Amino acid sequence: MHTSDSDSVFLDGGDPNAGSAVMTVVSAHHEELVIVTVQGSIDVLTAPELSAAVEAALSGQPRGLIIDLTTTEFLASAGMTALVAAHEAIAPTGLFGVVAEGPVTARPLQLMGLDQTLTLYPTLAHAVADMTGPE
Repeated sequence: MHTSDSDSVFLDGGDPNAGSAVMTVVSAHHEELVIVTVQGSIDVLTAPELSAAVEAALSGQPRGLIIDLTTTEFLASAGMTALVAAHEAIAPTGLFGVVAEGPVTARPLQLMGLDQTLTLYPTLAHAVADMTGPE
């Protein structure tokens, strides 16, 4: 897997020396997939950073996009909106999946009924295996 990009959003307006990161986004390539890993909180302040990372990831026209929320600590409605937009941006030709398990990520997506629209995976390994398997 090749890590290509990392961005952080900070509470204090962007000075990395003055505050702690609310969200970190790292993009990595695995075969024809791009994996966007989000650590921290996805809310109204940080969702645009996720959207920008998705836009950058899709610029290379990958076969599929996985958004890994394994280390996400908070998922607000703005984050869910960004996930739906990411799905719409790659559909219908590309594969899309969200790694979400547990009360912080999977539960809100299920409560909003987004598990009916987005493909959810319990682990990154499950997502990669499903998307790199035979077509």
